[in-house]
Amino acid sequence: MTARLRQHQEKVVAYQRGRMGVSAVPGSGKTWTLSYLAADLIAAGDLDDDQEILIVTLVNSAVDNFYQRVSQFVQARGLLPNLGYRVRTLHGLAHD
Repeated sequence: MTARLRQHQEKVVAYQRGRMGVSAVPGSGKTWTLSYLAADLIAAGDLDDDQEILIVTLVNSAVDNFYQRVSQFVQARGLLPNLGYRVRTLHGLAHD
């Protein structure tokens, strides 16, 4: 899957390992970029069986948006959706 990325988005998508936080203004493409990155990391096959991508956000509507976008990107790569990632609100993660 090819995408047209802006310079700052390219830096995020080039990410490989460890923790990462991304802050930016509304409408800057955070959700799209992080969803694309999550799908890339899942498709790379570098996750161990007990590992997953965790996306944490603040509000439930963002959870739904992230979940749908990651699912679409994963399916576009020929993989099964719902595997290799979780999306939670900060409060939901604490509850888990």
